Amino acid sequence: MDRRHFLRVSALAGLGIAVGGREAAALKRIECGDDSTESACKRLAEHEGFLRDMDRMLAEKGVTDPAQRQALLAAATCPVCGLPLTPSATGAF
Repeated sequence: MDRRHFLRVSALAGLGIAVGGREAAALKRIECGDDSTESACKRLAEHEGFLRDMDRMLAEKGVTDPAQRQALLAAATCPVCGLPLTPSATGAF
């Protein structure tokens, strides 16, 4: 890397910090309540509803073993967004 390239990159990085120096919205922690309008909260509520419905359907189908039902629910994905319905160990949905 030559000196001109280094200075250009450094100047652009400094400009990016000066212009975009605000809180990252993707990393902002939000609290979900009953009256929350955040789309993430709505998605969580939707996932919880899917899990309740699936658990009820499994019980109706005769799956009475709680460990087996839990394993089936843990492997389920959302039919809308395709993400897992239960949080993973990595924190990703």
